[in-house]
Amino acid sequence: MHHIQPGSQMSVGNESLNLTFNADGVLGAIRSDRLMVSLFDTPDSEMAISNVFLRVKGEGKSNVTPLLFFNNKIETFKQSDGSLQWVTTTEDFEAVVSIKTADHTFFYDVSITNLSSQPLTYDLIYGQDVGLADEGAVKTNELYCSQYLDHQIFENQMGYVVCSRQNLPQSSGNPRIQLGSLSPVVGYSTDGFQFFGKEFKLTGEAVALNAPQLENKKYQYEMGYIALQTEEVTLAADSSKEVVFYGVVTADFPKSNSGEPIELEEITAKHAQLTLSEEMEREPLSCVHQPKGAYLQGEKLSTKEITEFFGDDQTFADVKDGELLSFFYGDNKYVTLPEKEKHLERMTGHVIASGNNQDYQQSIMSSTHYISGVFNSQLTLGNTSFNKLLGVCRNPLNQFTHAGQRVSVEVDGIYRVLGMPSAYETGQNYSRWIYKLFGGYLEIVSFSSAQSPIIQLDITKHGIEAPLSIKVSHQFVFGNNEGEGRVEIARDGELFTVTGKNELIDQFMPQLSYGLAVSGMDVTAETIGRADSDSVEYLVLNGSLESHCSIAIGGKTDALNTTAQFMAFEAEREQYQKGIQSLSKGFNVDFSEDNGNSQRINTCLNWFTHNALVHYSTPHGLEQYSGAAWGTRDVSQGPFELFMSMQEYAKAKAVLEEIYSHQYQETGTWPQWFMFDQYATIQQEEAHGDIVVWPLKALADYLNTTGDMSILDVELPYTLAEEGFIKSESRFTLMHHVQTQVQHMLDNLVPGTSLSCYGDGDWDDTLQPANQSLRENMVSGWTIPLTLQALKGMYQALQGSEHQDYAASLMELADKMESDYHHYLIKDGVIAGFIHFDRDEEGSVKQIEHLLHPSDQKTGINYRLLPASRSIISEVFDPEMASSHMDIIKKNLVHPDGVRLMDKMAEYKAGKQSYFKRAELAANLGREVGLQYCHAHIRFIEALCKLGDAEAVFDNLYKIIPVGIQDHVPNAELRQSNAYFSSSDAKFNDRPTAYDNFDQVKNGEVAVKGGWRIYSSGPGIYVNQLISNVFGVRFAHNDLILDPVISPRVGQTKIQFELDEKPVTLVIDLVEGSHTPKAISINGETVPFELTENRYRSGGAKISREWLLQRLSSEENTLHISL
Repeated sequence: MHHIQPGSQMSVGNESLNLTFNADGVLGAIRSDRLMVSLFDTPDSEMAISNVFLRVKGEGKSNVTPLLFFNNKIETFKQSDGSLQWVTTTEDFEAVVSIKTADHTFFYDVSITNLSSQPLTYDLIYGQDVGLADEGAVKTNELYCSQYLDHQIFENQMGYVVCSRQNLPQSSGNPRIQLGSLSPVVGYSTDGFQFFGKEFKLTGEAVALNAPQLENKKYQYEMGYIALQTEEVTLAADSSKEVVFYGVVTADFPKSNSGEPIELEEITAKHAQLTLSEEMEREPLSCVHQPKGAYLQGEKLSTKEITEFFGDDQTFADVKDGELLSFFYGDNKYVTLPEKEKHLERMTGHVIASGNNQDYQQSIMSSTHYISGVFNSQLTLGNTSFNKLLGVCRNPLNQFTHAGQRVSVEVDGIYRVLGMPSAYETGQNYSRWIYKLFGGYLEIVSFSSAQSPIIQLDITKHGIEAPLSIKVSHQFVFGNNEGEGRVEIARDGELFTVTGKNELIDQFMPQLSYGLAVSGMDVTAETIGRADSDSVEYLVLNGSLESHCSIAIGGKTDALNTTAQFMAFEAEREQYQKGIQSLSKGFNVDFSEDNGNSQRINTCLNWFTHNALVHYSTPHGLEQYSGAAWGTRDVSQGPFELFMSMQEYAKAKAVLEEIYSHQYQETGTWPQWFMFDQYATIQQEEAHGDIVVWPLKALADYLNTTGDMSILDVELPYTLAEEGFIKSESRFTLMHHVQTQVQHMLDNLVPGTSLSCYGDGDWDDTLQPANQSLRENMVSGWTIPLTLQALKGMYQALQGSEHQDYAASLMELADKMESDYHHYLIKDGVIAGFIHFDRDEEGSVKQIEHLLHPSDQKTGINYRLLPASRSIISEVFDPEMASSHMDIIKKNLVHPDGVRLMDKMAEYKAGKQSYFKRAELAANLGREVGLQYCHAHIRFIEALCKLGDAEAVFDNLYKIIPVGIQDHVPNAELRQSNAYFSSSDAKFNDRPTAYDNFDQVKNGEVAVKGGWRIYSSGPGIYVNQLISNVFGVRFAHNDLILDPVISPRVGQTKIQFELDEKPVTLVIDLVEGSHTPKAISINGETVPFELTENRYRSGGAKISREWLLQRLSSEENTLHISL
């Protein structure tokens, strides 16, 4: 193997402000002590996205030249004081850029000289990516950091100044950066999506550079990038002009970002002190010019070619202006054409996993794909954070073209990275990229095994006569983040074994290694190392593609070895799909009067099952690539409910046992999240006040569904929080765990009440309390009905068991809590979002504040969804209260794109904090901050089913399904159609604009965008609601419950499903109403049943499971239900 070792890094500045550059003079990152000021740490082989652009004005357009790293006329010099200088000389101009630093300030001095005989008209644009957070926080998630980066625009005598503050506290406090110029600035923008544009994924060109003027609008999104545009200047021949851009970093800017910027005179004076003498020596650097934007894109497919590849049976097609963008075909395969990417901020992507992913205890291999030629990234065996072989695709616009596994093809002597394909197809365990090139097609498939932890890349050419010279590059991590570990490669024939040294892997999985095996192509290999070590950063395989080649990636641990094993794609695809069908019990629904929506549900359930399995066993997403853990609250819902609804009780039981083994022995509660594999000691100890309730609620549901009381005798360890989160040697029955759990609830009641204190928050992560008093003296209107549901559920489950006496004590607590719930939380007939016991210095209650309630004068928020919906689900409301609160929800919280968490959002004041953390700190209107969080919408559907409101159920069922979403949400923007989106975000540029114009959301007058994708408990919960509550098929002890809630608009409903492993067709006819069976037959025989209890309506049918099983055939059954 040929090993390339780049030159050493260079740095400018000192610890208080340091700019690092690679050997070619490319900016790596800007740091200030522990802070990463820049958003990205540019890999050695890439171009930084920060630059100074010279735009020379011509006839009708600008000729754009990047003045830093690189253009083809540039020379880079290292000056005697250690700083850098870039000189670009053309026939028309010379541009000299120097970088200087002083204390916490950096300057780019830009001098332009007109070398032509004609006037030179130009302007300059300086663009800088901004993260402004501790390096670990930035590299955990760049998008999340950007969401809390507040941008404020000021004007001084030199025009615009942008001040950006990180509202999330960092090690230094709340850092701020001020970016401006000592020359007039006439334009600005604040986010990379503004500057580069959605089209960058296709063109590699920034849209802002081809526009006459920057937008001069603040956009608070997910890629902090400040651009400043100078005024246009006309230089006479042989004349020069200097422009200075600056950045000032303040380690802590407390309270908010509304404070005035640093005076221009102070910055000018600091710059004057740095003026360099003309005698400074400089030495040229030998730089490798790396032009950007040289993606190799697939040519557009004709309609005939699309039909040849995918057939003509295309469903749920997205079409805009007559142009086909995406569609489904076959067994729910999803195809995206590059034309759609022009409309998407979120690049189409996919997460695949090996088919052993229905058991979280297995070593599962997973990988993330993107349409733009990211054939594998974040490839892991086991832990999806710490066991990475391949790096993460950190840049959402594909600006770093070597992240993960990439393929380059030689064209006219130059290797070009494959970018956007002609078409991109995803299935459950694969992605397929089709590139129309060279008179034929290049097909690339990346897929996982249906059984073993193996992922394989197949490259095949069709109709391309000449061999193709290709390079397949792999960016290695072998750990969590790039550069943290030491990677070694050994070659044995066509097998490349990857090992390494990494602190965490050495501690928890020392035997981990990976193998890359090549078949079908002879390859030479070169490795590219990091400048500061002998570690391998890239492995590049070079070869000549004659017809077909494969690269199989396997892993090796103490327990397995899947290296050097090759697979056949179609066989693995079919077997994997069968596994999904088996899990979903062959589910298929058909509405006689609404076939389109029934097929929408079928397609959705197929993909939501995929998404739910990602959340369960390979926890991470497309945007939230960090994870690798179970949130105690989340796993008690999504995966648990998925398995319960699919009658996979052994899997649900295993989830419960794993959860309870992470309970703290010292306190009886749980971590907010925990890792469940070899890294199980890594967890977040502090938890929200509701966390302790969820395992009890899930256990009660398991007991009441299965009647399996033996689980209470299973012996499990505790986790020892005070001993580094190791498991206790002693084991205790699950019932002992329950008693410890309930004791924690008793120990954390608000003094003088039987109400649980708020602690560090509840389900809505944005509403974490801002101070200690709120933690101890506030009560969540949602946590209490949830707790009542869990306590009553356990009471019911323990009836008639040896734990009857303990059950009575649970009911006693529930009775007291319910009494206080009605006494304190409900005022004027409306439940409060929170109540706060305001106490004097002696601890006596002065007053009780009702927050998020019509009487709330402090927040201005009148209604909160969660307390009302959970009070209906748990049947804590009486029928009158349930009806009145559902009216409140429909009138104030239901919007065209779903139900919102509150009737208005918390007011945002540039990061100033009063009551709640993230609700007042997030500058971006996304996730829970935008108030339409799809998880809560699903629980709203559950509440509607409880009430039997069939019309409202079907009005809301499709609002959060991405499949053809514009059919049901006309103001929805285009989005990826096969991925769960966790929120629906109104298209406002910033929080204040949204706050002032929030009524436009309810009126459907503003577009809504899809939020973060895939990684959520939502898909599993949605599947459960669909099966158990909408179609009403569930079990209770030894009974089958049939309790469908069906709208007349769909006509007859036919559902293919399995009951106790027997195939059944459920036929639901609406005769008298929309719920409550009036008559049931199985294979023509009348079924005896009685009705279940429901506080708000007549209930469902309860059928003896034993009686039914005796009448179910193993071949075919028809269960007819008349409502």
